Amino acid sequence: MITARQFPEYPERIHLPGLTATDVVSRETLQTEMISLARRGAVTERDERLMEYLRELNVLSLPQIHRLLWPDDVQQKTVYNRIHRLVKYHLFAGARTPRAEMRAIGLQPGKVYTLGPLGRLWLKQEVDDAFVARFLKRNQVLHDLMVSEVFVRMTERTFTLGEQWSLGWAGEYTASLYETGATNTPVPILAPDGLGILQQSIDGTTSSLPFFIEIDAGREAHGRPSSDWGRKIIGYDRWFAANWRTHPVLNNLPAFPVVLVITHGKQRLLNLAQAIKQKRKKPVVFYLALWNDLISADDIFSAPVWLIIDPQGNIIGENTDERRALIVQDPTEV
Repeated sequence: MITARQFPEYPERIHLPGLTATDVVSRETLQTEMISLARRGAVTERDERLMEYLRELNVLSLPQIHRLLWPDDVQQKTVYNRIHRLVKYHLFAGARTPRAEMRAIGLQPGKVYTLGPLGRLWLKQEVDDAFVARFLKRNQVLHDLMVSEVFVRMTERTFTLGEQWSLGWAGEYTASLYETGATNTPVPILAPDGLGILQQSIDGTTSSLPFFIEIDAGREAHGRPSSDWGRKIIGYDRWFAANWRTHPVLNNLPAFPVVLVITHGKQRLLNLAQAIKQKRKKPVVFYLALWNDLISADDIFSAPVWLIIDPQGNIIGENTDERRALIVQDPTEV
């Protein structure tokens, strides 16, 4: 049976960032602090939106948070001061900041944040130490910052398109595919880096473009079924073949989402396209683009940077001048 992610019960005692292994706080203490913050109105609607973004994205840099939630005329120091206060409340926590690596891939360096233990408790998420260790390794932080940058750029562009347009987003936790085995234990089949749903509503009619996001930031060869990408291709085939609309995030979609793959290196992109064509068994549509092409574009939706593998297995865009945009027509002209 296909299922969504299932969360465990909260542990009774939780480590706080910066404390030793013997310095723990009870869940009851965190709950008391949460009630106090709520009663004093110390957590704003914007703070809660940031918590929800971090639940789906895992990490956001200070510049990304500024772009998402504060006006351009607000200084970044103001944003930092607010988040610093929320860190003291344990709603947020600092993550590793890979500054050199961020510069190398075109991201603006800045402090990086994730949910703190009280923030995860506030959103009814996992709060155990294993969660932090699993998702805040240096390479994982850099990978997740790339996912966040795609989301931020898409959100910024959607805002400029007007009220008819909206962008929904689900992160790995919400969008992952699990299968319940004989022991009734959820077994992960596929964990996309994100799921976006771009929508336009005109006169009561809504058009949707659903898409999965996959950041291919590694160097592993992808020609073998046992490789990471071999398993992903098989996973998307299985998901497509199953009753995919039973997944709670996909149940109202008009079609199975296309898979947007963002990679590095021209030859790697072409090799990955051939591997997908050879191993894909179901008509899952893949779009592939280079990271540098995507983030250097003025408009992330209309930039003609995508190589496409269509349902019939045709590769469109092996030559760069034949590549397509995510939205073929300029959305401002719709």
